[in-house]
Amino acid sequence: MEDTHLSKKHISEILHTANEYAGKLEDLIKSVQVAEEQVYNSAEKTIQDIDSSFDLLIAAVVDSFTKRKKALKAEAIKIKEDGLIPLLACRELICKKLKATRSYIEEGENILKDLNLEKALEFCDQASFIGSLPAVPNLEEVPDLSFHCPVESLLEELHSQAASAGRVSKMGLVQVTVVEEKPGALLVHWEEVDLERVVDISSFRLQMAYGDVRGQCQAMEPNFHDVYVGPENQHLIRDLRPGVPYTFRVCCRIEGDTEWNAWSLPKVATTHQEPFCWDTSNPNFAITNENKIASKISSDQSVLYSSTAQFGPGHSIEFTILECGVGCSDEGLALVDVRVEGENLLQPGALFINTQGCVFVDGMEKTTKLPPFEKGSKVCFTCEHIRDNKIRVNIDSNNKTVTYDWKISSPQLKLYFAVCFGQKGWKVLVE
Repeated sequence: MEDTHLSKKHISEILHTANEYAGKLEDLIKSVQVAEEQVYNSAEKTIQDIDSSFDLLIAAVVDSFTKRKKALKAEAIKIKEDGLIPLLACRELICKKLKATRSYIEEGENILKDLNLEKALEFCDQASFIGSLPAVPNLEEVPDLSFHCPVESLLEELHSQAASAGRVSKMGLVQVTVVEEKPGALLVHWEEVDLERVVDISSFRLQMAYGDVRGQCQAMEPNFHDVYVGPENQHLIRDLRPGVPYTFRVCCRIEGDTEWNAWSLPKVATTHQEPFCWDTSNPNFAITNENKIASKISSDQSVLYSSTAQFGPGHSIEFTILECGVGCSDEGLALVDVRVEGENLLQPGALFINTQGCVFVDGMEKTTKLPPFEKGSKVCFTCEHIRDNKIRVNIDSNNKTVTYDWKISSPQLKLYFAVCFGQKGWKVLVE
């Protein structure tokens, strides 16, 4: 009985493993099916694009040559008509003179028959009628139309252009590889994937669409819009709503080309991190624009913190000074390790930049100075984890950059950001 029980248990375990294996095989079949649909659908769309593009080219070529033929025929007809005008006038003059001369000859012959002396004298007086002949243009002076068209060379050029028109790509030259979640933002990375085809890429073009539009990119084409064009292979898209899907695609332009290459596969990503925003409980500041803009509305010295400890390694945060007040040495902005009560940020646990551009780390002033704050100034912080509780903070302000290694107490390596002002008139945007 014990052996039977063990056999049943062993068989049940095998069946459980087999069912799990079958489930994984079914998932693989679904993956293959998705891949098959991608090949089929992209091939069908490519064939449709080839038909529409070449139909357009053929119609344009026929229309262009038809217009050119019509223009050349009109030019030939114009030359013919202009060349015939003086000849027709000359013919008319000669015909008139010929008619008058024949009439004169007929009159003379009649006089000879009648031998009328008076008419004979009158006829002789009219002998001056027979004068010089009208001038007739030489053949060299009139049009001798001809047509020349380098048909063979044109055909050769047309064949050459047609032979190189268009290109079917197995896959776009660049693909979106990684999308990193950031607070209220996504950092999109892309890279070249066609390693067999060596090309010089001059620029990249990243587009975004709202929602998951995979499989319907053609129908949703108007929804895509450019978010970056340039030489970099990554870009941070800000002001995104947490929990909302976004679709990205990227393409490139090869050096010397005027047209963009094929689009990458669409990549869907979502950030689940809330965007950087200010705490709304400080009555000395008015918080607007989805809690991103802080305006100092009182004359009391006060510190305004972020809503939570949001900033950490791998993040990029940018402060823009929208409006300026009168800046003092203890006024400015900071990253804060531990939120403490107080009226200034010149204290341990804070990396502080005052309005004159002086930098303080844990209350100690550093020798390097940054540009003073003015309207439109931008101050950007980025940081990376070195080891344990030590981080490296990069500060960029008006094209000047400084770097500090800073030991913090937060085990999660999360920091508050803050501003401190004593005068009205300061307005700061955080992104």
